[in-house]
Amino acid sequence: MDLIYVSSSKAHSRSKASRIHGQPWDADLSMSDQSKLHAGITQTASGNNDEFLTVKVTHIESGIEIIPHATIKFNETGKELIFSTEPLNASEAPQAIILELTRADRRKFRATTELYYLPNPRPTQSVTRIDSLYGGLRIRSNGPHWETVFPYSFYLSGAWLASDPENLKKFKDLGFNILHIVPGGVGIGYDLDQLDAWFNEAEQLGLWIMFDMRWTYQNPVYVRIQVERYRTRKNMLLYYTADEPDGHEDDPIAASKSYALVKSLDPYHPVSLCLNCQNYHFQEYSTGTDIVLADVYPIGTNTSYSTKYQTPCNDTYGDCGCDNCITSSTSPALTNIPSRLDIWSLFRAQLGLPHKPIWSVPQAFTRQDFWTRTPSPQEIVAMILLSLNHGAKGIVMWAFPTADEIVGVASKFSQVVLARDGLGTFVLMAHAVVVPVPGVENVDAAMWRVGSRMMVTVVNAGREKIEGEVKLEFGDDAKIKALKRNLWGRGGWKIESQNAAVRDGMDAQESWVFVVDVVDGEDNDVATSRY
Repeated sequence: MDLIYVSSSKAHSRSKASRIHGQPWDADLSMSDQSKLHAGITQTASGNNDEFLTVKVTHIESGIEIIPHATIKFNETGKELIFSTEPLNASEAPQAIILELTRADRRKFRATTELYYLPNPRPTQSVTRIDSLYGGLRIRSNGPHWETVFPYSFYLSGAWLASDPENLKKFKDLGFNILHIVPGGVGIGYDLDQLDAWFNEAEQLGLWIMFDMRWTYQNPVYVRIQVERYRTRKNMLLYYTADEPDGHEDDPIAASKSYALVKSLDPYHPVSLCLNCQNYHFQEYSTGTDIVLADVYPIGTNTSYSTKYQTPCNDTYGDCGCDNCITSSTSPALTNIPSRLDIWSLFRAQLGLPHKPIWSVPQAFTRQDFWTRTPSPQEIVAMILLSLNHGAKGIVMWAFPTADEIVGVASKFSQVVLARDGLGTFVLMAHAVVVPVPGVENVDAAMWRVGSRMMVTVVNAGREKIEGEVKLEFGDDAKIKALKRNLWGRGGWKIESQNAAVRDGMDAQESWVFVVDVVDGEDNDVATSRY
């Protein structure tokens, strides 16, 4: 029997020291102190970053040492440890493993976790796995090869699809790669025969399915019907259970119950959900998913007073359409997007939760309810880039169809995101690193380095034009050689040194995406190219 290891045959070491959870690193702990140890190999307190540690990984049920011996440095994160899956037996249930970390003085620390090692699915079925290192998705649907997918699309109206048999192709031709149809609110929410036809066409067009069960995820009968019907499709990417369960005040454990059922029926595809609030039972809701989406809608809404309900909005009361968002002269509306993603990362660290990919749901709809205006094309691009700068690994905008100017810019920007060696490629092959921009407010920049190239994104999130020089400081290790190509924006950036780039001024809400070549070896010549 052929086997497939869904989580990859690479273990990603995360030995970064925690300041919140675990036991003091210098405490005198022995192997008998298992009940005191936090489920992770990170430990609190300071250690020597030059200290080398040994790691052993053992399959608990069989006693097989999957990784008999490996070496990592204290506080090191993202190191890949290669191992063979041959000694393991395939199972659709997760298998428990134990990680043992040993210091030079022979003190040991242990933690347990789980891995999925699954039998090969049916030939007609896709498999999606999450890259635990960088947060991307990889799919196998035709043959033995895996394809990396950066999700870039819209939530899509079924009524619009049904209005013209050519609409699905039109949607694909705009440059989007995910089919996420929003179900109706009656019964199961779909005409299943019609849905079958759309999914068949989507497979021919190369669209991946993000299957939405928002109205039925708390009904186990309906969940079973839908998962069993669509789990074997070649273009199935992932499931979407709860839509804003925190905003609707759904039972906080309902998502986890639905997650367990979906996984029991189909362990080959991940599960996602979207949270609306900054922190309303964040831990409970985010436990019931593999991927968390954030829909932060800050454009054109009064964040202190609800024009819809005629009530104030504060930390404990009111609904202004953007939970706990702040818009002021010093905090422009766009800054609420990175703020939300950053605070969720902080929550995960404080709660000791495992790292899960976050996708963003940019505000791409026209004036309605709380929102007095439609986002501009510049704001659409800015929202996408601010999300990616702060760790998002997918973009699914709400919602299609929408204003022509939004469709136009989202379609055009797909060429930046989804092109070969484009922005999406870098985002899924590296972690975003913040680029300091000294002396100016509300300019947000990030970089992703892959080999000898570095992708750079810059956003002026402010509502005002910036006069004078703007400088990006990449750090002493950057060693930039030349500006290679401009993917988005007016250009104008110039290398000032091997670790900085400058330009003269910025328009309000202006954005850039560009690639730089990084010096390899002893090549220290700096080009003075400008674009």
